[in-house]
Amino acid sequence: MPELPEVETVRISLEPLILGAQIMEIRELTPGVLYNWTGQPAVASGRIVSGLRRRGKYLLLDLGPDLLLIAHLRMTGQFRYEEQPPEWHKHDHIILRLEKSGTGPVWLVFHDTRRFGRIWLLRPEQVGQLAGLAFLGPEPLDPQLDSETLRQRLSHHARTSLKAALLAQTVVAGLGNIYTDETLFLAGINPQRLAGSLSPDEAGRLLSGMQKVLQAAVNARGTSIKDYVDALNVRGSFQYQLQVYGRAGQPCTQCGTALAKTRLAGRTTVYCPRCQPISIKMAWTGQ
Repeated sequence: MPELPEVETVRISLEPLILGAQIMEIRELTPGVLYNWTGQPAVASGRIVSGLRRRGKYLLLDLGPDLLLIAHLRMTGQFRYEEQPPEWHKHDHIILRLEKSGTGPVWLVFHDTRRFGRIWLLRPEQVGQLAGLAFLGPEPLDPQLDSETLRQRLSHHARTSLKAALLAQTVVAGLGNIYTDETLFLAGINPQRLAGSLSPDEAGRLLSGMQKVLQAAVNARGTSIKDYVDALNVRGSFQYQLQVYGRAGQPCTQCGTALAKTRLAGRTTVYCPRCQPISIKMAWTGQ
């Protein structure tokens, strides 16, 4: 579930806690969660966390100029920050022990109920081998991204639904089911529209809606519907601002029409048939 706002919130919550800390040990509790592509078991020992970055839904820890720890939380992955030696809990998979100057040891625990999350330890030159990261589209909150660029990137998925194109991660990075539905509602564009059918004005509305929704969600520390919390176990609050996601059958907050539900790209999709109208010739038919 964690999408761009949730991963960014995790990054923001961790940065002041572990930036500049030295990694003393990476303990693997569950085989198959950590992929060490360097071929050196203790390569991270003694390394300093020199930076924390986010790219799409990926969290990147810079361990000096020649080593990276990259995490993808997938559906239920979480990082838990501990200042005391952590007790092992079911679904804890990786434990990082760090030393902070003047404060002593701290621990970072990777917890994942469904065990879909992954962590990679690799060199910068190996990043291109991580397909999900290598082919990401631009960051939607990047001020350099303009609506014409967005429209052109959508045109590469011209015959698919707009919802599917936005979920693909190659058009823009970091959107998932929640924020795609919310973005399209704010933009007044139907998710079943063909991705290549947007006018310049519609692409402008789409980009503006996307940036407004994502920034509001970051400000609210993400959406906590089920089990999402940040590294300090703090829940987000954007769930109280959702306009369409999870509200199928309920009245639209703008016009009162019952919100409709369909399935696109294998995901439940909610929209307002009145505020997000569609013409048959512009609709994705699934063929």
